[in-house]
Amino acid sequence: MPNVLSRGLFNLFFGARRKGLESLPGPPPGIIGTAGDFLGSMPWNVCARYGREYGGVTLIWLGGTPALVLNDPELIEQVLGSRQTEFEKGSLRQELTPTTTEHSVFIAEHRGDWALKRQQDPFVQGWSPDWLAAQVAPMRAAIERAVDALIARGETVDLAPVLRRLTFDVFAVAGMGEVPPDSVYEDFMLLAKGADARIQAKIPLRFVSLPKGFEQAQERFYRFFEERLTALRQSPRPGAVDLMSWMLREMPGFEDKWLARHVALMFYGGVFSSSTSLVGAFHQLQKHPEAEARLAAEAADFAAGPPTLERLNAARWVEAVTLEALRLLPAVRVFTRSPAAEMKFAGATLPAGTTIMISNQYLHRDPRHWSNPDSFEPTRWLDGGLARDPIGSGHFFPFGRGPRMCVATDFAMVFLRTAVATIAARARVQIQSTEPFEEGFFFGVVLPKGVQTRFVAR
Repeated sequence: MPNVLSRGLFNLFFGARRKGLESLPGPPPGIIGTAGDFLGSMPWNVCARYGREYGGVTLIWLGGTPALVLNDPELIEQVLGSRQTEFEKGSLRQELTPTTTEHSVFIAEHRGDWALKRQQDPFVQGWSPDWLAAQVAPMRAAIERAVDALIARGETVDLAPVLRRLTFDVFAVAGMGEVPPDSVYEDFMLLAKGADARIQAKIPLRFVSLPKGFEQAQERFYRFFEERLTALRQSPRPGAVDLMSWMLREMPGFEDKWLARHVALMFYGGVFSSSTSLVGAFHQLQKHPEAEARLAAEAADFAAGPPTLERLNAARWVEAVTLEALRLLPAVRVFTRSPAAEMKFAGATLPAGTTIMISNQYLHRDPRHWSNPDSFEPTRWLDGGLARDPIGSGHFFPFGRGPRMCVATDFAMVFLRTAVATIAARARVQIQSTEPFEEGFFFGVVLPKGVQTRFVAR
């Protein structure tokens, strides 16, 4: 807690700004506000602590600028749901724009063309459920190849980057029907590092340098997908089930660059979050041998039959393990919004641009809602668990909430369940430690560190 002098200096310089916000609880600010709470701590842990100490809404100060932390499901629903058009994503558009492009629905603004981009997105088209159902077979085959290669290596590996590359390759198979060269993945990672530097910058973005070779990597990365689409248009593959082929058949009115960019952008939309979720699932399973054994048995049964969506949906323990990993260790734990104009909210008047931080860390482990909230218990999702707490509801929103919930949520869930089942059927994922892994932060996503692992054939 700031000392008396520090609190006095804050009130001297910024006291007038507190008027209209006095009704909101929160820690007393010092000369740098309450920003010191976040030094040396992950923001989601701080947000969860505020939920325990101050309840559903907490007033904090980033220097002399007010901000809110929300842990109240009803207030979060307003921001992400019923009043979502009154809020924007703040600086995220500027932070990600050098890496992503204007085609991305993720960074589109409500006051711009978000509604149109959302309507046109391939993942919400009438044919997208059929495309998604057709992905289980190629995804399973690609995962099997990747896992077999890891088994053959016989080495101890860092699980996070290994599963990140596996996820990238499987997304590529779903997106364009092939695994790209290593150079494409290297360009992808370089562009991600550029965006991460901007996301985590503590200085104005104009002073943040992009990695060496960034512009060349950006040009190569997006050109790769444009060239693949041009080649596919010239030599179509009748009956091919990759997204690129499907879009060429079903979306003839869109220009090739638009179609190619949507395939390229799906990697930034889900590779980091999906691979992190897989790390969390297998790390937890290592701590619970009975749950792991049950998964291995169900996964073997799934592997023994045709890779269809119907059979994947019937693998209830695979689903339960996946959902529990998303509850206990969600990959994305902080969402930010800012009011586009001055507004009344949570009983106070918020200036335009006020940072609003929303974290699922507290609500995913709220003891008033969940039994044994800090324990990995997939059984909670059986017998109607998902009906009680559907994805995107008040206490379970690993992909966000409301109309701007991740547009590829259904795709992510099919991928995650296919990956959990296929990896578990093919290998024993032997993690060296059951202790909590160190958590970093990369590209807006939790980054597991140092999860040393061997893949051993079953």
